[in-house]
Amino acid sequence: MKQMVWGLIPSWAKDPAIGNKMINARAETLTVRPAYRVPLRKRRCLIMADRFYEWKKEGNVKQPMRIVLKSHEPFGFAGLWETWKAPDGGEIVSCVIITTEANELVGTIHDRMPVILPRKAEDR
Repeated sequence: MKQMVWGLIPSWAKDPAIGNKMINARAETLTVRPAYRVPLRKRRCLIMADRFYEWKKEGNVKQPMRIVLKSHEPFGFAGLWETWKAPDGGEIVSCVIITTEANELVGTIHDRMPVILPRKAEDR
């Protein structure tokens, strides 16, 4: 396990603040977005969680909805990671969660959700 900054900072980025905009990566566009091409081939990871939140919009109000597995066990999101090297020599290891279209359950709350890997696929 390794702690990472959430929000992928591409190795070629001039400013690490770009990571603030790259917290989720659409599975459908991973192969065409330059920031994700190399990490998709070489730097995949599991982002461990025991829950996640999606925001349900009701009129002008957004309500956070907590989502857990029925078993309440931890699980792994599909993710990508990258190391960014600062001009002063420091490094930031960052990650992004891969998202997909929502399943039937989450679809009642939001149209997207994180990719949750089945246990047997985690080692890959």
